[in-house]
Amino acid sequence: MASSNKVYYRNFLTMLSGNTMSQVIPFVVAPILSRIFSPEEFAVLANFMAIVSVIGIISTGRLELAVPIPVEQKKAQDIVFTGFVITLLLGILSILIPLFAYQIGEMYNDSQLPKYLWLVPLAVISFGLLGLTSNWNLRHERFHLLSLGKIIQSVVNNGLAALLGYIGWGIDGLIISWLLSQYVNILILLIGVNRKVYYKDYGILTLKTTLKEYKDFPLINSLHAFSDIFITQFLLYWIISTYFGFLELGLFAMMNKYVKAPIVLISSSVSQLFYVEAGKAINKGESLVPIIKKTIRTSVLFAIPFTIILLLAGPIVFKLYLGEKWEIAGVYAQCLAPMLFLYFILSPISGLPILLNKQKKAFVFTLFGYSLTVIALFVGVWLKMKFVYSLWLYSGAFTLFYLFNLTWYFLMVRKRNESLN
Repeated sequence: MASSNKVYYRNFLTMLSGNTMSQVIPFVVAPILSRIFSPEEFAVLANFMAIVSVIGIISTGRLELAVPIPVEQKKAQDIVFTGFVITLLLGILSILIPLFAYQIGEMYNDSQLPKYLWLVPLAVISFGLLGLTSNWNLRHERFHLLSLGKIIQSVVNNGLAALLGYIGWGIDGLIISWLLSQYVNILILLIGVNRKVYYKDYGILTLKTTLKEYKDFPLINSLHAFSDIFITQFLLYWIISTYFGFLELGLFAMMNKYVKAPIVLISSSVSQLFYVEAGKAINKGESLVPIIKKTIRTSVLFAIPFTIILLLAGPIVFKLYLGEKWEIAGVYAQCLAPMLFLYFILSPISGLPILLNKQKKAFVFTLFGYSLTVIALFVGVWLKMKFVYSLWLYSGAFTLFYLFNLTWYFLMVRKRNESLN
């Protein structure tokens, strides 16, 4: 057990160091970007990312999550090929998006958005390729390569955005730098892919067999992930821009990005290790309790000081860090602090329903929980509340949902342990 813990924490530190560097860079560049770009320009980027993400999140049929699971290398390779086929098909289908650019711009009350929608197909394909290459390298425990890719992606995304913004590219600089950084990371991760792939054995029959065996990923987990992005970004940003204003969307989107960055920094490192270790434990018929305990313990260690800082000094931090016009974004961060604390703890173990084949139930629970959060926000609209008060309702609904999810995860693990004894 001591040796296992030593390996776990060594791998965690490897992933954390890469994630830390990749997140330190945007934090260093943020005060520059916040003074080059206006909240309204960040609002256009937020709307573009919401549209891209709602398609990109299902670009592989979520099969990238299945890559680390099978014991056989050939089966994992078939999953990658199948995910690649789905990515290309969705990329081609997303060409339809630019055809309705004007209507989409009208829906979001965003006159600048339509001119960037022709990039959606390229962005969707980048989501799929990045997910597949990341999880292939994760399967082979190439943690150093994963860390390197994240660092260089962050440098390209933030450094190029600052440069292009400085020379006057405006929103173009924000979107182009993000898209280019996606493909740069993909190229780096391809270094770890064995060129001797057995694609000659892959065909329609293999595709059908793979989809049948892992059908819960495209049929259930895709819907789960889609509803996640649809409600927490696509629909949320539409509600904010339509009922509260474009300025509020820009402030909220910027706050959301930089407040969630520390959570992503920690949880992405922890969750990737949790997914691999939990998958091994399940294949060996071992208990998941020790893995979950050390995962949650690691998350809580970071979640407590993070939440305290948000609650006590959110507006001050945003004002000093990003500039006076961003002070209200710190107030929005205070509203979200309770839900973000639980998200910090829950996020690293969120792959548990996938590993324990409880995706259908997880999807139903998530759909109900997300609907509750949207209703809470619409209550604020209906009562004509200020945006800040509506955010408190939204945060409260999410807090209840996360508490329910955490309880369900513990019950699920306990039931599995009982079946092992």
